[in-house]
Amino acid sequence: MAGFNLSKIVSGVSDTLNFVNRAIPIYKQVTPVIKNVRSAFSTVSSIKEASKEAKIKEAKALERPVNVFKKSPKSNGDRGKINLDTLTFFQ
Repeated sequence: MAGFNLSKIVSGVSDTLNFVNRAIPIYKQVTPVIKNVRSAFSTVSSIKEASKEAKIKEAKALERPVNVFKKSPKSNGDRGKINLDTLTFFQ
């Protein structure tokens, strides 16, 4: 018990409490900053995702549609006759 001195123990506890009293306000100030940085990164990533989706949508709008032509059952090389009496351009 000769190594334990009450004044050394009290001094160590006092130093620890002084450090904690300085660290708590710093922690309280830094915590919102860290949360804001996280939300800023998530906002940037959502903006990038929306930009990618917009580019894909724009590219799909510019694509030429693929037409699928069906063969008529009367495929004898004749393209068919057009009846001019039934054509209407303006109604």
